[in-house]
Amino acid sequence: MFVWIDRLLILALVLVVAVLTMTSLPALGGQTLGGQMLLAHMMASGVLVMGLPVFALFFLRYFAAKRPASGFQNLGYLATVATGLVTIVTVFLCMLPIPSTHQMHSLMSLHAWAGFAMIPAIVVLLIGARATRSASHPHS
Repeated sequence: MFVWIDRLLILALVLVVAVLTMTSLPALGGQTLGGQMLLAHMMASGVLVMGLPVFALFFLRYFAAKRPASGFQNLGYLATVATGLVTIVTVFLCMLPIPSTHQMHSLMSLHAWAGFAMIPAIVVLLIGARATRSASHPHS
């Protein structure tokens, strides 16, 4: 049962980050994010904001001594959660009336870097999850 929940959570995380990456690609070219792309980005970000804590809490069980997990899986998990939290917190800080315009631009730049850093973090997580699965199930 837990294997299927793991797979669904990882699949959902991969899909959400893929949508967020695709909708943010125009920003790499120096364009502003607006219109339908911004709307899709905002909808997917809501899923990430709600889903990342579920993913983080559910995958904590792999840090227990009884559960074997590869170093890649642990590294990927920590990197995914860390980059996801930085991505979320930077936007949250921009919503507060505290930062200046220049600080908001800096926060959005950090948001972009942290968001794009989620891609290699998830790749490491997937490699580690596959290695853990292969070690515990030689037939797969």
